[in-house]
Amino acid sequence: MQQFYSPHIDQNNSTFTFDEQESKHIARVLRKVSGDHIQLTDGKGTIFGGNLEVISVKKCCVHIASSKKMTPHYPYVHMAVAPTKSIDRFEWFLEKATEMGVQRITPILCARSERKSIKLERCAKITIAAMKQSLGAFLPKIDPLTPLHEFKTDAVKTFLAHCADFPKDPLKAVVKNQASVCILIGPEGDFTPSEIEWANQQKIVAVDLGSSRLRTDTAALAACHTALLLNEA
Repeated sequence: MQQFYSPHIDQNNSTFTFDEQESKHIARVLRKVSGDHIQLTDGKGTIFGGNLEVISVKKCCVHIASSKKMTPHYPYVHMAVAPTKSIDRFEWFLEKATEMGVQRITPILCARSERKSIKLERCAKITIAAMKQSLGAFLPKIDPLTPLHEFKTDAVKTFLAHCADFPKDPLKAVVKNQASVCILIGPEGDFTPSEIEWANQQKIVAVDLGSSRLRTDTAALAACHTALLLNEA
């Protein structure tokens, strides 16, 4: 099944017209023909089904025959992650976390961060492609790069994973049975002692992810999966 995305699909309309870029992809790359059935999503939880009616590299139209409001399989999970020096590794995390069902991602700027800028447009393209590939109905929100001390979340419970020799709980023991969670993952050099102390003052619970020392992107994905799996509806 091929899935397409547009945030502008109107449930009250019986047809939808793709923009020129998507139309070209449908006609030339996918070689779709009139009558082919496709699936669309608005990224806000609705899946649409329909048949292509007009096919050209300039304009493709689909007749919308059905719509279904999806319910998230997972709880609200917000990941706050320091982008890695190698942007490829951070983009890999974005892709895989989207496939799993993360709902919000905030890139954070920490004292030891080696990467101090990201391209939000590029991040959005990666998450859209991952949502389409996995036939998901919910596009995660991607926030601008945010200094750690300015970070905020609307999750009920917030955790910070670090490798320092400070008191902390296993993530798997404290993340379970939480309605919504946020997990912070630091840069390659980890959070500094002052950042860990700041988190403690903010009532953010310090956690570890096991005995192995993980790369930032690996730790972020492991934490994301743990939160999603243990709280799956």
